[in-house]
Amino acid sequence: MSSATEFEMRRRERRRRERLRKKRIRAAILLIALIGVIVIIGVAISTCAKRNEPDDQTDGAATNVTETTPAPAVPTAMPTVTSAIPPASQQNNLLDIAEESGQTKRVYLTFDDGPTENITPQVLDVLRRYNVKATFFEVGSLIQANPDMARRVYEEGHLIANHSNGHNYEKLYASTETFINEINECYENIKTVTGEAEPFKLVRFPGGSYDSDADSYSPIKQQCKQTLAEYGFYYCDWNALTGDAEGRTKNAQQLLDYMIDNMYEDDNVVVLMHDAATKQATVDALPLVIQYFIDNGYTFHRLDDIEYQSSSSDTSVSDGTSSADLSGASPSPSVSPSNDTSEDTDSGDENSEDTDSDGTSTPTPATAAPRPTMPPESQGGPIIIN
Repeated sequence: MSSATEFEMRRRERRRRERLRKKRIRAAILLIALIGVIVIIGVAISTCAKRNEPDDQTDGAATNVTETTPAPAVPTAMPTVTSAIPPASQQNNLLDIAEESGQTKRVYLTFDDGPTENITPQVLDVLRRYNVKATFFEVGSLIQANPDMARRVYEEGHLIANHSNGHNYEKLYASTETFINEINECYENIKTVTGEAEPFKLVRFPGGSYDSDADSYSPIKQQCKQTLAEYGFYYCDWNALTGDAEGRTKNAQQLLDYMIDNMYEDDNVVVLMHDAATKQATVDALPLVIQYFIDNGYTFHRLDDIEYQSSSSDTSVSDGTSSADLSGASPSPSVSPSNDTSEDTDSGDENSEDTDSDGTSTPTPATAAPRPTMPPESQGGPIIIN
């Protein structure tokens, strides 16, 4: 009996092991089959996606800003434009240089207070759709916080310029030394993301550089202009703005209307806008702004693309030297009245496509709409928001 019992137990153990072996084989077969199905599905999805991809073409005058346009596979930065402008050591007010350049129907779109994760990419998408190049005055600390976005600005052919490192008025304008230290810090951040040994040395003063009794920082700003010249930096204010950083919140149409109502007749228009995190209305208004200038026969340029033409008249420049001393002849003055009446309205402290070689817009209107003109007294005094 003992032998029979042991035999039966061994027989049962062999059957148990055989069942276990068959279960493992079935499990392995199922796993292999599942992996095969997943691979087949993945290949099918990839193939369908490639078939459904739109042609990599953009409509230069498209007005439907909700459409997305594929970015170039290998973005290439637009090379810095060299132009015969006076050296910064002799005349460093780039707005005056642009207005006195002798060029006609040129607009320079500028954006302050970026780069940001939510607004800057939308601005870039609109600019690419219209084949427009612009200038971004970026804050150094935000370049450090968003280096990939700053790099995208550069790689899509726009100019990155200097808007201080911290955008804190009290710290920035404590002295000429604190000012130039922040400018140099921001410049190093620009060099890091662009990879350029010597990027174009251009600054926009947070709050603007205008000499105004309404601006408590104005005295130190006037001293800082000379400090910038000593370090080889140009500075640039603006002669048009959408008002996206002043007063009550405006929608897209109101921003456009504000710009048109406050513009003066000028052949070289520098427009102030912002790509700070709260400026969705600026994104919404940007197609309207671009279309306005297209309809009026303007071409779009970066602020390092100024072909300066001297003339015979003797016009003084910012450091007291006449432009005749700079190039043998002085440019004809065409300074916009808004230089004296518009104060920078950016938001104070930082905490609070295949393109033409000259960066111009491709579409050209059949007829140009009339440009608005305003008498100087209608502009009123400077608007300052700290």
